[in-house]
Amino acid sequence: MPEISFANVVKRYGKVVAVDDLSFTIHDGEYLGLLGPSGCGKTTTLRMISGLIKPTSGNILWDGKSMEKLDPQDRDIGYVFQHFAIFPHLTIQENIAFGAIARGLAPRDVEAVVEEYSKVVGLQDKLDQYAKNLDAPDLQRVGLARVLAKGAKTLLLDEPLGALDHKIRERFQDELLRLVKDLNLTAIHVTHDQNEAMAISDRIGVMKKGKMIQVGTPNDLLFEPREIFTSHFIGESDFLEGVIIKSTGTHNEILVLGDSILQVPMSIPAPSMYEEVVVGIRREFFEILPLKADEKKRDLPPNFIHGTVITDRFVGEKRRTFIRLRYGRSIEVKRRPNGRPFKRGDDIKIYIHPNAVVVFNQPHQNLEREMEVT
Repeated sequence: MPEISFANVVKRYGKVVAVDDLSFTIHDGEYLGLLGPSGCGKTTTLRMISGLIKPTSGNILWDGKSMEKLDPQDRDIGYVFQHFAIFPHLTIQENIAFGAIARGLAPRDVEAVVEEYSKVVGLQDKLDQYAKNLDAPDLQRVGLARVLAKGAKTLLLDEPLGALDHKIRERFQDELLRLVKDLNLTAIHVTHDQNEAMAISDRIGVMKKGKMIQVGTPNDLLFEPREIFTSHFIGESDFLEGVIIKSTGTHNEILVLGDSILQVPMSIPAPSMYEEVVVGIRREFFEILPLKADEKKRDLPPNFIHGTVITDRFVGEKRRTFIRLRYGRSIEVKRRPNGRPFKRGDDIKIYIHPNAVVVFNQPHQNLEREMEVT
């Protein structure tokens, strides 16, 4: 299997830049997720790997060799779509055999390939059934078996689980990951569902407006995001603008909301004194505590902020509390479902653990523009 590298790849359609100066590497045997909002360039990137479209400039390299003159059929790839690319009038056996026949295999070898890959996807007992009679998960298994029967060593997966309902999708994620790892394949999986990407990927490439914002493990993206957009798009975070007012060598003190102090570990590279910064905190890392009567009119210790509850309700499996801070700012806190309930108008204090804070340089454009997904 090849290592696939993008080197300053650009794809334009007239004046529209679909992919903008991509440079990153997909390692041999890796399961790479491509994640980002609609229109960010994920599918265009996948189609350039396949050879269905060609870059406007830059190079895509397979093990250091340019792919520019390599036709799609010569790239040992299998393309799996959201909408099941199978022949409904053929049986499962005939659908899988189609991929093997396309390789020019002898009839005996075709039979062996069908037997092998029908077992891999768990369809060996349904070979005589027609595809038109199958449910959605089995249809996608047929599609996978067919591309594997073609001899694909690299899987290009374009929203492959999008047509499955939630419970089936979660189970199919495990099957898909097992299959890729057991067969020692390389997979590039395009999705807009961050939970899916986090569950299945070795690394994830986060894209925005044609650019690759960050490539990293799920843990990197959650807890060590390099960009505000990554912190905003992966999981849920709130952001406060502030300024560095003190540095101890190990910790910085950041003034936020006009009068609240956050003490946070020194970041590397460390911001300069009095530099404007943006503080990102994941919503599950806030802690809400009742505000005592004697705390209402005095400043709170560092890492505590005054607030007033606007709503406190269940959303899915989490309790979500919407809080108005001083100076008109608001945040939302994700809490355990059995956490203490609050009611509208309750005065509270919010504790922010120092290690839960990620400090970013103030963006050149405003914070709202930095977080835009369109």
